[in-house]
Amino acid sequence: MGEIQAVYVLPKHWGQGVGKLLMEAGLCRLAEAGYREMVLWVLESNERARRFYEAGGWRADGSSRTDDSRGMTVTEVRYRHHQRDT
Repeated sequence: MGEIQAVYVLPKHWGQGVGKLLMEAGLCRLAEAGYREMVLWVLESNERARRFYEAGGWRADGSSRTDDSRGMTVTEVRYRHHQRDT
């Protein structure tokens, strides 16, 4: 299973398709490496990112985790994506 670690786009570039291009490139690289299933973790409270991932075919799979390694507790939810055969 492949994993997307992070996708960040500066706010001044939001809505221009940059994030979509980055995600497509990442998914392509994972597919080329033989992965057909991918996961990523996103902050539960990050509605904008969650909408972005869902628009790209990602689906929350019901798993969550908490992280307090940076001095505050945050909850992340896991999203899953299945690569289509081309």
